[in-house]
Amino acid sequence: MKSINKYHHRVNWIDGMKINKNHFITMENSTLEMIRNSERKDISPINYGLLPQLSDQDNSLDVLISVDGQLSINVVLNRCRAITLGGYKIDITQHTTDLLVESGHILKTQYTIDKEQSELYVVLSTNPFERIAVGDSDIEEEPPRRPYVFPQYKLNILPKNETSEYELGMHHLTIGKILIEDGKTIVDADFIPPCRSVQSHPDLKFTYSELGSFLNQMELFSLHIIQKIYQKKQTNDLAGVALYLAEQVMRYLNEIITEFRFVDKYESPIHMIMKSVNLGRVIKSSLDVFVGSGKENFLNYLTNWCDLNQGAFENILIETIELEYVHSDINSTLVKVSSFTKLMLSLFKKLSELDYIGEKADSGIFVKEEVVDNSELKGRRSFLLD
Repeated sequence: MKSINKYHHRVNWIDGMKINKNHFITMENSTLEMIRNSERKDISPINYGLLPQLSDQDNSLDVLISVDGQLSINVVLNRCRAITLGGYKIDITQHTTDLLVESGHILKTQYTIDKEQSELYVVLSTNPFERIAVGDSDIEEEPPRRPYVFPQYKLNILPKNETSEYELGMHHLTIGKILIEDGKTIVDADFIPPCRSVQSHPDLKFTYSELGSFLNQMELFSLHIIQKIYQKKQTNDLAGVALYLAEQVMRYLNEIITEFRFVDKYESPIHMIMKSVNLGRVIKSSLDVFVGSGKENFLNYLTNWCDLNQGAFENILIETIELEYVHSDINSTLVKVSSFTKLMLSLFKKLSELDYIGEKADSGIFVKEEVVDNSELKGRRSFLLD
């Protein structure tokens, strides 16, 4: 890519100097550099990517990935509105695509599959300083020329070991993912590219809606737990732990739900994900207060309703707290958050439904409800109970 790493300075214009087209190109490049620098000051590794959709019918990304019988992957890009980590704007519309096709620049690529690889990524790159001439020549103009220019766009398919979770470079954007499992090549339909906002991708809009319902239900279940403990005047150790846990969760949710509703729907996806991760930290730290004085009994009491033991339950909490957010593959993060939200909902729902938390006065045994089936926690991105 010509001139891609060069800093483009402004032209020193003086009277009487000889000028040619290169001076104007240099001036244009310096303007593009200033625009890029202005955009880049607000961009970080967690908020670049697809721009918000213009309408529900006009997605920010339209890419067709297919696999043929000759073990070749074919990619055709029809639309992409995004900004790269380096602040470079990508604006590929149907109009852009049509003009590029007329000029012999078709946005497509092909890749021969190596079965030893497990993951492949489709990467789009842009070079605004490489000028691609487009448009119909004016019949009255001499010499003939295409009247307009677009940035250069390129598509590549790269194995995972040649990419990075922090994007390949300042000019690049990961827009697709292909999985190779047991000799079969599968286009990952759940892949979510880097996104500037929750509004940039339909799956993120759906996720925001589900996480909002999750937070609301957790608030409601916590409220019911607190009310029942006070109404029944429960004073046993298990009820004490449950009361403290529910109060801490309630307090946290009261602090963040308004921000989630008013702000997070327009922010980078990491903000709505952080709300659930922080909730995991609140739950774990609330339970850790009772280490050696009731935590173990309480966790055994909770996990009695599902096919998890105490260690597995705590592992889910730890995995959630230590979650690594991967902006270039957002779905890999959401799958783990899904396991946490569904398990927490099932446990808090059961606690809220019990008339009495702890031991029955007449039997000396723990109250036990129906078993919760967690077999679907893995392999599907859903954040609510079925």
